[in-house]
Amino acid sequence: MAVDPPRGTDQAKEYPGCKQIFNGKDFEGWEADASTWTITDGAMRGVGGKSRLAYTKADYGSFRLIFTARMSPVNGDHLGVLFWGDRPADSSRPKIDNAGWLQFMPPFGGMWDYHPPKHHDLPHKTLAAGSRDSAKWSTTELLCDLEKGTMRAAVDGVETVRYTHPHPGERKDPEKRIVSGPIGMFRHGGGASEYKAIYVAENPKGDKLLTVK
Repeated sequence: MAVDPPRGTDQAKEYPGCKQIFNGKDFEGWEADASTWTITDGAMRGVGGKSRLAYTKADYGSFRLIFTARMSPVNGDHLGVLFWGDRPADSSRPKIDNAGWLQFMPPFGGMWDYHPPKHHDLPHKTLAAGSRDSAKWSTTELLCDLEKGTMRAAVDGVETVRYTHPHPGERKDPEKRIVSGPIGMFRHGGGASEYKAIYVAENPKGDKLLTVK
């Protein structure tokens, strides 16, 4: 069931139409298991524990998402934002595999598909090579249109990736569907992942990426 975003969030002056959904002080508006997720210097930090995902209490279909992230990679760990998947039933062990999520991985621009029967690499169009330095803070923007099944991604002001879902209108078939759902910040492997300055606009108008000049 969809939940309204937290009240009292400020509109970002630099991102017209976007609302801040992470306040940098606590997890208001988020499901984040304490075994994995803490607040460190204004960022949500995921490391260890039982949970792979901190995710919004609100559901999003078509949206613009802007956030800043970095990590301390260990043995190929990566950052990731997940969307259009099933709402987890348990924040301590959120279901990711076979739950229909799509994943974008900043800053390098990889994508992954968690539809059943087995998760796999997600084909997409690369417009520009993204950085491989995930230990440095980078700002990512996603512009997602559920009805069209499209996603555009930019990292540090450069559009890097475009994706179009092959079945944009499918809402029921578990192997093909995309649905409104939470936005999730991914904790992958043994490295510490950090996310901050998270802003969202629901049902944004137009196709302009605000971070691309």
